[in-house]
This record gives sequence, C-alpha cells and structure tokens, in this order.
Amino acid sequence: MNVQEYLDQLRELVNIDCGSYNPEGINKVADKLTKWYEEIGWHVIRHDLGKETGPCLEITNKPGADHYDYMFIGHMDTVFPDGTVAERPFKQDGNIVTGPGSEDMKNGDLAMLHVAKNLSKEALEKLSICMCYNPDEEISSIYSKEITEEIGAKSRIMFVMESAQLQGTSHCIGRKGRLVYHIKVKGKAGHAGYIYKIDAASAINALGHYIVEISELGSKEKETTVNIGLINGGTALNVVAAEAELKVEMRFWSEEEQHRIEEAINRLVNTTFVEGTEAEITFKEFSPSWSQSEEGMKFVEEVAKIAERNNIPFKTHVRGGLSDANHLSKVCSIILDGMGPFGEFAHSVKEYTTVDSAEPCVRLLVHILEEAGA
Repeated sequence: MNVQEYLDQLRELVNIDCGSYNPEGINKVADKLTKWYEEIGWHVIRHDLGKETGPCLEITNKPGADHYDYMFIGHMDTVFPDGTVAERPFKQDGNIVTGPGSEDMKNGDLAMLHVAKNLSKEALEKLSICMCYNPDEEISSIYSKEITEEIGAKSRIMFVMESAQLQGTSHCIGRKGRLVYHIKVKGKAGHAGYIYKIDAASAINALGHYIVEISELGSKEKETTVNIGLINGGTALNVVAAEAELKVEMRFWSEEEQHRIEEAINRLVNTTFVEGTEAEITFKEFSPSWSQSEEGMKFVEEVAKIAERNNIPFKTHVRGGLSDANHLSKVCSIILDGMGPFGEFAHSVKEYTTVDSAEPCVRLLVHILEEAGA
C-alpha cells in the first residue's frame, strides 16, 4: 500500500465540506472517488437519488455481475456544517490526522479504494466485488437505503468500513437499534395571571410529566438508553403555553426492549397528565438492532484465523452507535463492521485517525479476500 498516496487523497477528501445536506460537497467527493477508481479500471455506476442529496456509487471490478462475492460500504457525508473546513482543515501531526470526517469516515472510504488497488490479478479475476458509497448515512440513509439494500441483497459478504477501535485492532459484530419519537402536546392558551379563573391548560406543564415518564424507560441493566435531546414550547412568559414538543432517542439491544418502549410510548401519549391537554406522536423513526448471525460468526472465526496467520491483531466487540449494518443485515447475513482504519471522537472537534492504522487495515482485507475467496 502506498501510504503517502493515501494521505494525499485523505487531505483532498477531508478538505471538502460535505455535510449530509450539502449535495454539492457530496458530489465533489463522489467525483474524486469516481476518478480514482476509473484510473485503476473499475466501473462506476452513479445512482441519482435526487437533488436533495448526492449520488450513491456502485463501483465494481465486474460490471454486469448478477451477484457480488464481497460488498464494501462507506459513506461520503459528514455531520459538520458548511464552513468547518475553513475553521479546521486537514492537519497531520506525526501519526495523527485531524479534520472534519477524518475518522467518520474518509479514512474508511479511502481504505476501500486501496483494497481495490492492492488485490492480486488472480483475486480480481476470480471475485466479483462492489465498493458502495452512500451520501446520507449520517441522517439514517433516508435517500440511499433502498438502493443499498438492493445491492446488499445480491452480496454474499459485506464489510462496513466505519473506523476500527482499540488502536485499529477491534471490529464490530453487533449494534444497538434506535427509536426516535417527536411528541407534541397541545394545551389551551390564556393570560398567565388568571390561570385559576380561565379555561387554560399549560402544554409545558404536561410536557414535564412526559419527560419524567419517558426518561424512566431507560434501563442500565439492559443498556437501554433514553435521551430527550430537544424540547420547545410556549410563546411568552405571561402566556400559558398552548403547544410544547419533545424529541427523544432510545437505543436498545433486543427486540423485546424495542417492543417494551413502543408499547410504553403509545400508552403515555394516551395518558392525560394535565387536564385540558392532549399529546400525539408526530414523528417516529426506527432502526433495528443488529446481532451477528450464526453464519456471520463462522466467518468472523475464519477472519480471526486469517489475521493470526498474517500477524495482524484482530478483536471484536459490539457498539451502541448505528451504521448501515443495522438495516443491511436484513438483506445480507454475513457482515463485519468497523473494518476501517483506527479513529476516535467522531462527530466532534477532537475527531482523528492514525496514519499507521491504514496499512494493516488494507492488508487484512486484502488477505481476507485472497485467502477466504468466493
């Protein structure tokens, strides 16, 4: 692997503002990836997902293939607003690289390219491989989910190229599921000085009850987390609030916990805590949890043996965050996640990746493809 080339390309990608709602920036990333893959003879299909987002790239060494032996997936968007690159562009300080998207996940995007560049001629002739890039993973792949699932359904094995952990030695074999609710409470407005004499009902007072009750749905024992991230309501200090809203996110491991939460939320919104108020669910979003399949665990064991033979550290664990593995696991039974270079502190100004984790990342994946084969 040419590490200097990887770093030069990483600088180019990191220095592009490409938040999930910036299709122009995402298209710039897609253009660079297209150019680099076409230079090594790979075929690029650019799926247009509409003007509100960038394209989904389906890049393969075997155009027209009816299946893929291996599918790699990364995402081209970041969580950062326009102007972030001007504030803190790509920077290398010895082994540390910082900048927006350096860890999540420009490093993994480029590792995919360098896997393609470093495969033997024999492996490229034998295997049908897809390098897939989606434009909107950071907003739950709302535009790309359908096309990535279509590609995933014809793939035997999938690698999600989010960053590895524990200095690049630990990869992901399971992720929590996610429920998001927006709950709106409606009350009755009135003058705050005459609350006891008029027909008024505070939506904010009612919202406080919902906050307490929903927060209690968390379980430390089962690692079910509840985060009421946003609240708003009211118009003025001297006006009884006619409307209030909360936005809450829950994470869970089991389907049982998912159903417990859903049933509890449905019960709560049909409960009146303040007379004259009522609540309704205005938005719900669901991502399933992902647990490694029996077939997937057998492949993990095979990968561990390949890593040991080639003196590359390999560990696995589960993670609380989401990735495309959550929804793609319903169409592909063998998935390994967190297979990118090492990085930490995603979604923050402290985000970084390490230079020395790129080469073993690429080398391990090349060995897997060449030794495990089809």
